[in-house]
Amino acid sequence: MKRALLIFLLLFLLGFNKTFAQTISSSSAGLPEVNYELPYPGILPNNPLYFLKAVRDNLVGFFIMDPLKKSEYDLLQADKRLASAKALLDLGNVDLSITTLSKSGNYFDQAISKAEQAKSQGENTNDIFGKLILSSQKQQLVIQQMIGKTKGDNKTNLKLLEERARDFEQRAKIIK
Repeated sequence: MKRALLIFLLLFLLGFNKTFAQTISSSSAGLPEVNYELPYPGILPNNPLYFLKAVRDNLVGFFIMDPLKKSEYDLLQADKRLASAKALLDLGNVDLSITTLSKSGNYFDQAISKAEQAKSQGENTNDIFGKLILSSQKQQLVIQQMIGKTKGDNKTNLKLLEERARDFEQRAKIIK
C-alpha cells in the first residue's frame, strides 16, 4: 500500500512539474496562426507565494553574465509573464493581468537589448532574433485575444501594449 501511494505521489509530482505548452488557437477568431508555444506560467502573481518565485527569478537573472544567455532568459521571463497575463484575464483579474503583461514587455525590451549587445560582441544572434520575432508576433496575437475580452480603459491599455509588442517586432527585425 505504501509503495503504491509513493509511486502515485511521484508520478503526480513529475506530471505537475512538467513544462506544459500553452497553445492558443487563433483560427476561430480569424487571426493569423503563430507557431510559437508559450511556457507554462507556474504560480500566478495573485498567489501569496508568488514573491518567492519573483525573488528566485531575479537571483537567477542577476547571475547570468553572458548577454546571449541573458537575452534568452529574459525572453523566457517575458513569455511566462505573457502566459500569466492571459491566465489572470481568464480568471477575471483584469488589472493584475494588464500589470503582468506590462512586465512581460519590460522583460522583452531587456531581451532585445541583451541580444543587440551580444551581436555587437560578435556572437551569432540569428537564433535569438528569430525567437524574439516569433515571440513578439505571439504577444500581439494573445493581446488581440485579450482585447476581445475587455472593455473601456482596459481595452485601451491592452491596445497600447499590443502596439508596444508590434514595435518590439520591428526593432528585432531591424537589429537582426
